Amino acid sequence: MPEPPSAPFRPTGLTLEEAARRLRVHGPNRLVAADRWAALREAVRTLADPMALMLAAAATVYLALGDRKDGLILLLALVPVLGVDVLLESRSRRALKKLSAAVAPRARVVRGGVELEVATESLVPGDLMVLVEGDVLHADGTLRAGSNLAVDESQLTGESEPQPKEANLGGPSATPASARLFAGSLVLAGSGLGEVTATGAATEFGKMAGVRAEPTPLQRRTRRLIRALFGLASLVAVAVFLLGLSRGQGLLAALLSAVSLSIAAMPEEFPLVYSLFLSLGAFRLAKQGALVRRLAAVETLGSTTVICMDKTGTLTAGSFALDACRPLRDGLGETELLEAAFFACEPDPRDTMERALVVACEERGLDPATLHRRFRLAKDYDFDLAGKHMSHVWEREGPGNRPPIRVVAKGALEGVLEHCRADAAERQAAESANASLAARGMRVLAVAERWAEAFTGRRPEDERGLTLLGLVGFRDPLRPEVPAAVRSCTEAGIRLKLVTGDHLLTAHAIAEAAGIPHGDSAIVRGDELDGLAPEAFLARVQSSAIFARIRPEQKHAIVVALQRAGETVAMTGDGINDAPALRRADIGVSLGVRGTAVARAASDLVLVDDSFAALTATIREGRHILSNIQKAFGYLIAFHVPVVGAALVVPLLGLPLLLLPVHLVWLELVVHPISALVFDAEPEDPDAMRRPPRDPRAPLLAAGQVARSAVSGGLLAAAAVGLYWTHLASGVVYARSVGVVVIVAGGLLLVFTERVLDRTFRQVPFPRSARFWVPWGVVAASLPVFLGVPPIARTLQVVPLKPHDWALALALAVAAVAWRPFSRPGAPKKNPPRHLGGEGKRINV
Repeated sequence: MPEPPSAPFRPTGLTLEEAARRLRVHGPNRLVAADRWAALREAVRTLADPMALMLAAAATVYLALGDRKDGLILLLALVPVLGVDVLLESRSRRALKKLSAAVAPRARVVRGGVELEVATESLVPGDLMVLVEGDVLHADGTLRAGSNLAVDESQLTGESEPQPKEANLGGPSATPASARLFAGSLVLAGSGLGEVTATGAATEFGKMAGVRAEPTPLQRRTRRLIRALFGLASLVAVAVFLLGLSRGQGLLAALLSAVSLSIAAMPEEFPLVYSLFLSLGAFRLAKQGALVRRLAAVETLGSTTVICMDKTGTLTAGSFALDACRPLRDGLGETELLEAAFFACEPDPRDTMERALVVACEERGLDPATLHRRFRLAKDYDFDLAGKHMSHVWEREGPGNRPPIRVVAKGALEGVLEHCRADAAERQAAESANASLAARGMRVLAVAERWAEAFTGRRPEDERGLTLLGLVGFRDPLRPEVPAAVRSCTEAGIRLKLVTGDHLLTAHAIAEAAGIPHGDSAIVRGDELDGLAPEAFLARVQSSAIFARIRPEQKHAIVVALQRAGETVAMTGDGINDAPALRRADIGVSLGVRGTAVARAASDLVLVDDSFAALTATIREGRHILSNIQKAFGYLIAFHVPVVGAALVVPLLGLPLLLLPVHLVWLELVVHPISALVFDAEPEDPDAMRRPPRDPRAPLLAAGQVARSAVSGGLLAAAAVGLYWTHLASGVVYARSVGVVVIVAGGLLLVFTERVLDRTFRQVPFPRSARFWVPWGVVAASLPVFLGVPPIARTLQVVPLKPHDWALALALAVAAVAWRPFSRPGAPKKNPPRHLGGEGKRINV
């Protein structure tokens, strides 16, 4: 049962000891309890590995033929085969577990009188939640203190209208509906303190939750791949089985040939390598300051063609400081203007600009506590997204020379001017001063006020007839690493679009400082986009690089238009209203410091320190991951061709099997560590960010790469089968040994040729990493050891080779892949310098 809120209300919250005790009693705050059968299900999935099933089938055939020794060997071989899978998958799971811990939702609570940030799973009944605009509630509760708090409860009720909340200081039996808070709700406006009454499955949302995770696109694609290839391998195996029967082979002998082919053709490495590389890549990205919330986004990073980015906190530091104070009324000093701006701020400001205003007031001798004692906040009008301004109504405490009601507003000049009494000359002077400050890269706010005898509580009437007092300008410095990151993106063929709600001149100044390519005609305001026909809107969006005074719904429309044009779009955002654009973008990127919980929940990536440079590093790492996947897949194709070829061609020629199931186990233990470990250790291509983005519609592997890998594999298959055939006179076991040496040695050499990808050997540095040489060396050492140690050789049914046959097998293996350095893969084109022009200005990138 949930513990009732304490009465009377205690603003200090629970002590740390009491919170820990209640966590032990109530358990973690999870909507769905942990699956106690997860470990068993994971074990069943491992045992159901297609390769394990094929080995078990081969062991059954051997036992049915009366060959107990080979049957038991294959059963024992299940241990290393499954062990390698478990080891690689556990490595992937460990990386994802650490990653999921990093992106786990957090909540701010008051414990022992101190505001703390804790994991939402540790919330307990009685905790005091700190609620601000943009927060998602993670527990049911009662509002204990609040200022104009409004929440969206549509996740629970289906009603999208904002629900105003009023604080309740009474006991649990006297909690009105207007004070109740529900898990899953979104704080739309205001702030407050909420006392937790229920967590986890005991919440109203938890009682309704029947959560079932949908597979990601990557998981669905992987499942389709394994099903398709498994089906193809099964059909070919059936054909070999029927061919064996038609040639007079016994039932079990024909079945053994079919099972051997199935083992050789089984493509289980592809999904394993794919998911492993993505998860390890996501873990590396976390170390670079980018938390991956959806693993499928990693594969999209290499295809990003456009980045739509906000200004504040991404290109700039997000640390505002008052830099200009410009009174516009005769006789009005800077101190009086700052005092009015102070009363347009929240009583307990959390916004960085409002905090900067408070600091500026204190520096000029204005004490916030003294000012608040003179006036009482009577009405708080929230930020108006359309007019881009907010206002407060204050009532004077005590007598004074002016009327008792003071209405103060601040925000964008154009929004504030709509509510001001100002003639044409005053408006022109205000706009000129605003443009002057904005051109210096400042964030500019206009301040206006009106004194009255009374207020109505109706916003349009209370804000009517304001007097414009002046402007205040804030400096938000450009992050020092941004210009280099911008250059890196332009060299990588990625177009940058600055999408901001700021003044056009402010946006232009920041774009100039950051080095974002643009021309005079590539700058557009939000009101200029309104009313454009779809095709004209699309053309304007494509040709523009700076978007100023953009509303949240326009951000979404910009993303949609770019996607219609075939672009792969990354979008940054931090606010509640950015969520639709973040969800729609191919890669939604939220800010970790300034971003709201809603923005983070809607995103695919979270930039821990809000830096644009981290996003650039993320794209570079995404291209690196994709390149390593392509190399590993090329290797798997080249390696499987001789294995499948030997398993298929030899029975068709009517010869004894070249590769027995036990040999396929050996080869399986070769290909898994090579493909999964060696290629993940590949260094980053220094030209990765000087190439155009990958076309998302292009296949993962280019036709040329597949063809080259297949040719190398085909030559290895021809060499292995040819040597096997010519050495049958020396005995089947000896001939098999020669053929196996060709395939294993060729597989080791293929590592070097597949590393080239679309470059030349001279462009690829020689591997120096222990992560490369340790697995490669272990596999290479297995070849002479397995053939030369009698117990192992007898188990694998191989024998030592004569020196000249060693030389012949190795020479043919080298010859099968040595042609690759002489091939011309055709290096991808680097991005040539572009000219992005505009009226009266051409900029060379």
